[in-house]
Amino acid sequence: MTRVIAIAGNTFREALRDKALYVLLVFSAVLVVSTRIMSPLALGEGVKITKDLGLSAISFFGMLAIIVMGAGLVHKEIDRKTIFVILSKPVARHEFILGKFLGMADALIAMVVLMLIVLQGTLLISRAGLDVLVLKAGFLTYIELLLMTSIAVLFSSFSTTGMSTIFTFAFYVVGHFSGDVLAFGARLPSAFAQHACQFLYYVLPDLQLFNVRGMVVHGVDVPTERILAATAYGLLYSLGALLLSTVVFSRRDFK
Repeated sequence: MTRVIAIAGNTFREALRDKALYVLLVFSAVLVVSTRIMSPLALGEGVKITKDLGLSAISFFGMLAIIVMGAGLVHKEIDRKTIFVILSKPVARHEFILGKFLGMADALIAMVVLMLIVLQGTLLISRAGLDVLVLKAGFLTYIELLLMTSIAVLFSSFSTTGMSTIFTFAFYVVGHFSGDVLAFGARLPSAFAQHACQFLYYVLPDLQLFNVRGMVVHGVDVPTERILAATAYGLLYSLGALLLSTVVFSRRDFK
């Protein structure tokens, strides 16, 4: 466990040194605060716009951070040849994969918490007060980002940074429409096509489980059962992706 923590700490420090993280943080903070300027034009809907744009910004910029930094987590070590130094030490490959994932997870939670503070501060300035529902939505967004990080690590374990970026982004986009894939398959006349769509539905992540922005914006409470179910799904899917990453990475020959 000590070796996992060391790799995670190093990955976290690398993420903090990456200027892209600060650029993303600044852009997201500017986006959230700028909603204050738009509020007078929103005909009394300023608070709703602030919540909607703020939560969307957390999800979008968190995903952008995964694409910019997470998609190359493993392959960068191969490019720099540092993987030979790491694996020459008593570090198991599953410890390397887990450490990389946890380091990126730490960077993401720092990013999400900072953006939630900015969003809650903006709501306070708007005299809307602190909103617990915003925190619930922020938590589910973080679980979604963890899931996407595990997918980025999986692709990074066997492909280049460029290909990992494309695959991870494709999973992110399709993951928001996986329910539509199942509905589309049900209308197809071919039994084979229906089974193929069902297979895709169960393999692809269902990212809509984590999207509660519409409920939060309109002040509808998010049931605890929904949060627990989405959290369990996100953690189990991430665990599966990390186990697959370990299997793939263990079969790679770096000699």
